[in-house]
This record gives sequence, C-alpha cells and structure tokens, in this order.
Amino acid sequence: MEEVGMRVRERRTGRLVLAAGLAAIVAGLAMGLATRVLMRLVGLAIGHEGEFTWPGTVAIAVLFMVLAVPAAATAAAPRAIRAAGRWLTAAVAGLGCARNGITDAQAVVLAEEGRMWLIAALIVAFGAAVVAFGRLAQHAALRLADRRPAT
Repeated sequence: MEEVGMRVRERRTGRLVLAAGLAAIVAGLAMGLATRVLMRLVGLAIGHEGEFTWPGTVAIAVLFMVLAVPAAATAAAPRAIRAAGRWLTAAVAGLGCARNGITDAQAVVLAEEGRMWLIAALIVAFGAAVVAFGRLAQHAALRLADRRPAT
C-alpha cells in the first residue's frame, strides 16, 4: 500500500514539474510578444523607425521563458512561497525592461511634448505587463497541472 502512495506522489510531482516547464514557455511567449509590441509602440512614439529581427524576437521570448521559471515552479506552493516566486519573476523581468528602456532615455526626453502622455502610458503598460507576467506563469502552471494552490 505504501508503494502505491509513493508512485502517486511521484506522478503528481512529475505532473507539476512538467506543468511548470510548459507554463514558463507559455508565459515567456506571451510576455515576449507583449514586450516586442510595447517596444515597437515606444519606438514609434519617439520617432524611431527601428525594425525587429526574428533572432532578436526569439531571444527575448527565450529570456522571458527562463525568467518565468521561479513563478511557474512555485505555483502550487504555500501562499508566501508563491508570492515570493511571483515577485522574484516580476522584479527580475522589471529590472530587465527598465534597463532596456534606459538605453532610449535620451530619445524619450527629446520626444515631442505632445507624445509624452503616450510614452508615459506605454511605460505604465510595461509595468503592468511585468506584474501580470508572474501571475500568468503561476496560473498557467496550475491549469496545466489541474491543481489548486496550497493555502
């Protein structure tokens, strides 16, 4: 009887690990796409005619997949650990987005005054996307594992 319980736990753990990996891929793709769109909109708002390459887009998506791992891996953990995983993901992703945004800071400062509201709205959208990113990774992991979080 004990052996059966152990196999059930191993299957459950395996399912959670697989779900976390798949959730990191899903959340990374979603966040990669969202940031590419937001970066393009910021570029247009400041008057840049930049274009994006497929290798760059893939690299961004892969980076966000890796950044989604802490949130996805803690999706079924107790509340405090779940929150820590989600905020770790948001903090690291936010730092990366902010660091990348600073490279265009001079262009933002020199942008037409009439476009500053749009740039400010896009910056807020980046922040909202970063916060939602960790929650998306955890939600996807739980849905893929067909499990509710621990309380």
